Amino acid sequence: MAKQLDMNHGFYYQFLNNAQKQTYDTLLTHMRQFETAFEIDPVSTADYLIANRAVLDDHPELWWADTPARYSFNIMGKVTKHQFLELKGNEKQITAAMAQAIQQVMEQSRQLDSDWKMALLFHDYIVQKTKFNTGRDTDGYLDQNISSVFMGGNSVCAGYARAFMLLCRSAGIECIYVSGPASKNGNNIRHAWNLALIDGSWTWIDCTWDDLILNDGTESCEHDYFCLNDTWISKEHPIPSYLETGNAQARLKISFPKASSLKMEYHRLAGTYFEKYDANAVLASTQAQAPGGKVRLRFGSTQALAQAVQAIVVQNNLLNQPQLRVNKDDVMCVLRIDRK
Repeated sequence: MAKQLDMNHGFYYQFLNNAQKQTYDTLLTHMRQFETAFEIDPVSTADYLIANRAVLDDHPELWWADTPARYSFNIMGKVTKHQFLELKGNEKQITAAMAQAIQQVMEQSRQLDSDWKMALLFHDYIVQKTKFNTGRDTDGYLDQNISSVFMGGNSVCAGYARAFMLLCRSAGIECIYVSGPASKNGNNIRHAWNLALIDGSWTWIDCTWDDLILNDGTESCEHDYFCLNDTWISKEHPIPSYLETGNAQARLKISFPKASSLKMEYHRLAGTYFEKYDANAVLASTQAQAPGGKVRLRFGSTQALAQAVQAIVVQNNLLNQPQLRVNKDDVMCVLRIDRK
């Protein structure tokens, strides 16, 4: 269950050297005061960039600080000053407004009796509230941070993942913001997702890719990326070994906790996972879900998924029934059937 967390030092702090830790603490102190410019003890550019990235990825509540900044050097080439360039002066007001929205979600979470249920609440809240920002319209809120979720309602992966991390940590659930390369539908992209300690086990969660955009442009709250282990997440999300800053000379070697269990994977707990294709079991699950107009089935292999598609979709000619929407994910081994 949830516990009291260290709200000063997040996951990435442990990998920093002493100079980086000192810079991290200095940046955190001044950023929490919404200071627009401040001095820091002289530090190398690489150490400064790494410390700054670690602070921002450990602290999603500093949403406004992940914006363009300039750093100044002394005569020895050390960084001695941090200055934000594009702040609008309303950051405190927006933070206070977000706190009210966050508090409402926290009040709901206190009625739940497990980390898993709380994490599911946070996941569904973010996915259902947020529209994936394909058109770069964020209602004036930056889509790389939590304000785009809690205030604007339009975001991208960074906003989704930071919002989920903030809600989890506010509830006492350890959660890490993870960023790195990923691959979806043959497209290689830069992406962000989460690793969370749920009821004693580390597990992977991707709220963004559970906000599924269907062919007709509508969005659907899915749970295909809720509580995966290393094997399943790695099908599309290579687990990073470095915290990147955008500077090849400033990379931090990291190592994530192992996520080996699938005992909390959503489809397994929902009774919609089948290691192999079992006609009777799949039929029973399909019939149970059908009255709700939404059928979801996950299988242990692409072969089992193909068998299900043949038996359910092809033999029943579902693709030619205009009232139904059918799609599948061969990588995540999921079959989806919706009544329009």
